[in-house]
Amino acid sequence: MWTEPFILRGLIAAVVMAMLASPIGCLMIWRRMAYFSDSLSHSALAGVLLGIALGIGQNPGVAIVVCLTALLLTQIPDRFVIGSDLLLLIIGQTALCAGIIGFSYMPGIRTDLTAYLFGDVLSVTENDLIFIIISSCFCAVLLFLNWKKMIFTAILPDIAQSEGISSKKQSVIFMVLTALFVALAFKTTGILLISALLIIPPCSARFFAKTPEQMAFLGALIGIVCVITGLACSIFFDLPAAPAMEIICALFFFLFRTFGIHK
Repeated sequence: MWTEPFILRGLIAAVVMAMLASPIGCLMIWRRMAYFSDSLSHSALAGVLLGIALGIGQNPGVAIVVCLTALLLTQIPDRFVIGSDLLLLIIGQTALCAGIIGFSYMPGIRTDLTAYLFGDVLSVTENDLIFIIISSCFCAVLLFLNWKKMIFTAILPDIAQSEGISSKKQSVIFMVLTALFVALAFKTTGILLISALLIIPPCSARFFAKTPEQMAFLGALIGIVCVITGLACSIFFDLPAAPAMEIICALFFFLFRTFGIHK
């Protein structure tokens, strides 16, 4: 069963996404920007529309739209008229509704909104997998080169700035990384469940980790176990893969919260 090509492709894609999600999710937690991934993931549906309309494919279309959205969000002043969390929520919900309305005006194109919203990891193609692996390697290199600076900027922004670290530059890098992750993960986890893979495993690891690196590493391990278990539930019990992964992530969180030491 596990040796079927479509299952192997889905498994590899899900594991790669879990490994990449943890360090990005940790940075998101430290920056207190959990809504940011939701806003970007909701804009991914518009990216699907763009890719179909231009004939360049869904993955490039999503990557273009979410990266442009992320860069646009970096231009919002720190002291906006309303809180940044409220603004992100408004942008995310508006982008999602605009994407759904856009699909309703394209009757000639067969689409499965359920797959876009909740993911279809078993439909990952060879081209999808190549795109995921290459882009994930790029993101991993970018994370490695900027990890210490990004941690410093997220936790102690004033001190980081006094040390000559550009908070603006690190924010742009962080937002682009998050945007690329959304572009990679929407096929495996779905637009509505991307944040679960980003946030819940690192939150679970937080109860045991003593350093940022431990939190990222343990979060990646938890994420890998969750996606493999969720995929197994999909194969053997005919459950939706992405929701099963999210439920497993939540179980780990409550388990670790019960037996872990709150940091």
